Amino acid sequence: MRAAVAAGLLALVASGALAHAELRYRVVLLKPPVTDDVTSDAVARVRGELTAAGFEVSMLPQDTALDVRSALETVGRELDPIAAFAIVRAATGNTAEIWVCDRIAGKSVIQSVRLDVAGIPGEPSRSVVLAVQAVELLKASLAQYWLASQRRTSPAAGAGAPATAVTAGLGVEAAVGVLDNAGAVSPVWQPIVRASYGSAGGWAGRITVAGLGSDAALRAPEGSAQIRQMFGLVELLRGFRAGSHVQPIVSVGAGVYRARVTGVGAPNFDGSQSDTWSALAVIGAGVVVPVLSRVALVADAQVGVTWPDNLIRLNFVDAGRLGRPSLLASAGVLATF
Repeated sequence: MRAAVAAGLLALVASGALAHAELRYRVVLLKPPVTDDVTSDAVARVRGELTAAGFEVSMLPQDTALDVRSALETVGRELDPIAAFAIVRAATGNTAEIWVCDRIAGKSVIQSVRLDVAGIPGEPSRSVVLAVQAVELLKASLAQYWLASQRRTSPAAGAGAPATAVTAGLGVEAAVGVLDNAGAVSPVWQPIVRASYGSAGGWAGRITVAGLGSDAALRAPEGSAQIRQMFGLVELLRGFRAGSHVQPIVSVGAGVYRARVTGVGAPNFDGSQSDTWSALAVIGAGVVVPVLSRVALVADAQVGVTWPDNLIRLNFVDAGRLGRPSLLASAGVLATF
């Protein structure tokens, strides 16, 4: 119950932090069913400009049953974007159309761009020309959002937190957590060490090791037991809202769980000690709050199950189980390199 309360408080803190965090403006990039190198390169450049300006960008495929206008007006509604954007190359000729749909104002802007033949010395490539025109159209169509987003991400705004994904690069985390096995076994405190490595795109791998914490206690009329628990995990992480003051993460992983059980028998019965090993699978979520350059606070909550589970018997009587399920709530400090 104490671990469940701790997890509940963690969830309340996380939700409160998320509620007070500044949401970044979202823009949807529409990916046409058929594309080419010029369009793909231009879209990548535009996406980079939007991200650098502080927008949250999502790329979604175009529904082939809809025309461009209808697709821009309907795609990604569940993401609640402020605008949708697309580049469409003409089937013939060296022209392209740039579409910007302002979801807030309910209007669309179309601009046709002529692309000269590539390879002229001293002239920018067609993809660069297309990207520059697209960015200028976006700036003009979303002027108020563009300026607001840039102010929010500029160093002069006093943000104090790095505008990067917490999953990027090498990370080392030191944390303390409470581990609770649902049942008669008491919760324990565990020191936790984590190492991660990931990309700016939000994906990362993480290794977690926990142990050397307090012993869990199990008491019954038939006797008592002290339980020392340790585990190691290999996890896959996904981070969201890179550059925000509060960045949610979700995790899934697998590893091994070890329990050393030291039993004390009732009068006239001898105690015994045993070590058991089990496979462990976990799933969880948390938040990361950057506080300094390359330093962040982390809060995590995970649910795990072991197979096989560990049955503890006292004087030949079933007294409790470990690992079916277990809850780990932790808080720590993350340093990235």
